[in-house]
Amino acid sequence: MEKEKQYLGFLKYQGEMVEEGIMDARKSAQALLGFDEAVRFFVCEQIPELKKTDFEFPVLVRKGSWEVVVPEVIELIKISGGVIATAYGVKAAQKMAERDFEKVGLKDVFMKSLLAIQWVLRIGRHLGDVTIKKFGSVQFKDNNALVGIRNADGEFLYVPKQFFDFYVSSNPKLLSKVAELVEDERVLSIGVYKGDELVEEKLTRKHRRIFTQEVEEQDDAILPELEHGQSVALEGEITRGNEMSNTLGLGYLGHVINCIPESGSIVRFKPTLFLKCRMHGVISRLDEKGRLCARKPKIIFSHIEPIEDESNQPTLFR
Repeated sequence: MEKEKQYLGFLKYQGEMVEEGIMDARKSAQALLGFDEAVRFFVCEQIPELKKTDFEFPVLVRKGSWEVVVPEVIELIKISGGVIATAYGVKAAQKMAERDFEKVGLKDVFMKSLLAIQWVLRIGRHLGDVTIKKFGSVQFKDNNALVGIRNADGEFLYVPKQFFDFYVSSNPKLLSKVAELVEDERVLSIGVYKGDELVEEKLTRKHRRIFTQEVEEQDDAILPELEHGQSVALEGEITRGNEMSNTLGLGYLGHVINCIPESGSIVRFKPTLFLKCRMHGVISRLDEKGRLCARKPKIIFSHIEPIEDESNQPTLFR
């Protein structure tokens, strides 16, 4: 771990396809370019003066898995004439500082950029779509320091305000180059060393499409037999109710299906919570943007027929 303290963090691909640290030259170049573009974007968000500057972003490629690490000692040097460069490594920084007139430590800036990439991954997985940049019904915590954004299932993810702003300002395809290389046997990992703690965020094949904007294959669909527009009466347990999102959850064949009433509030269906029921409605596979490609089905339901109530007596709620 002592050696790892020399680094701020890393981008890494792990799995059988990169066991010996070997990856196709073009894919390696794509990974480096994609990583550079993402880190550079968030650095410039923090220091806007750098947007028109061709500054260096130093990295080291290490063997083991396929890994790119970011050195801990990075400094921004303003040389006479307004030229801006980066010095990395103790000796290099000291040597440049001898003849340069201004020096700014970039450790926190680059670390925050790596953390921003991690937050883009978390938010993307939470929403299922990184093109979503406008949010309704947000919640706040810790004196507005945390912004709670809701997904289609009514679940909230709380994001530090600065990283929320970074996400909103980022291009939806910012991580597409590094995400395109993810396969079942090649998992992407972004790591950041915060003191003695390693914070790591991974991207697997399951969520790759969120960041590449590729059309999801039907084979990957959950419960593909439930087709869009199909009328159903599915039996399962009502596992949750969320008044804020006005949704219920139906436990069905190992999955929880999001259920939305065709009209009115779910409050009138509270007696069915945690009971085995028959959900009557129509399947929807429209995503948040109205596209017919949602991986997980939803049910727009008309009524719920409890198969049993607390007294094991059948009751019908409409």
